[in-house]
Amino acid sequence: MRPARAFLAALGRPIRRFLGAERGVAAIEFAVILPILLVLLLTGTQVVIYINASRKVGQVARSISQMVSQAKPPSDNSTTTATVNALDLHFSFDAAMVIFPYLLNDAKRQNLSWWGDISINYASIAFLKGNATCNDPADQSACYTANVVWTSTGTAQPYGANYRPCSTPQLPADNTAAPSRTALPRSVFGPATLIVIDVVFNFTPTLGSKFFPAIKIARSAYVQPRYASLINYDTTNNDGIATKCPGY
Repeated sequence: MRPARAFLAALGRPIRRFLGAERGVAAIEFAVILPILLVLLLTGTQVVIYINASRKVGQVARSISQMVSQAKPPSDNSTTTATVNALDLHFSFDAAMVIFPYLLNDAKRQNLSWWGDISINYASIAFLKGNATCNDPADQSACYTANVVWTSTGTAQPYGANYRPCSTPQLPADNTAAPSRTALPRSVFGPATLIVIDVVFNFTPTLGSKFFPAIKIARSAYVQPRYASLINYDTTNNDGIATKCPGY
């Protein structure tokens, strides 16, 4: 009996040590949890980058609209209409590199030129009242027709045509509707003119891009001219970046 007891006692010692050991359990738990933690960390990083990109796209639209809206009429007061030319549009377009520096790295990563990684479009809008007796302070979209004065048909269109077309009145849309090249928010309709900047950027995750599709970020800015009744386009030395619409 003694040899059997001694054998069982000798066998029981490593079993008790195994059952009481915590190092192995901790290692197993860490091996199971580590992939989940890495996924959460990488996902959180991508979400932060996306949020920042979304903010920057909106900032590009607002900043460029402010640049163009500050065009001034002639100093001799011969007209209240101001003009911008191709050089002005190229200058403000290139400002996107400074406002949104992530664009440069993202374009390089995808083997693209930076202007081929973002769509920036310009348009000047004139509102014409269709009915003299129409007057709805809450919603004037039924009283006015929104016509495109000029549009940037010559800027890069990497995600399909996003410029606002000539000879097609812009339709009123809900203020919360997504930006559209053929519509304007109802709240901007009225006795005025607008500069509209439409920016589209496809956010491609830096990790897992083969498994996750790009996310479209579209932002638009609507600004009234600061010093002029209308901002038109000067076609002198035009290189094709913009087109002046018929009638203007």
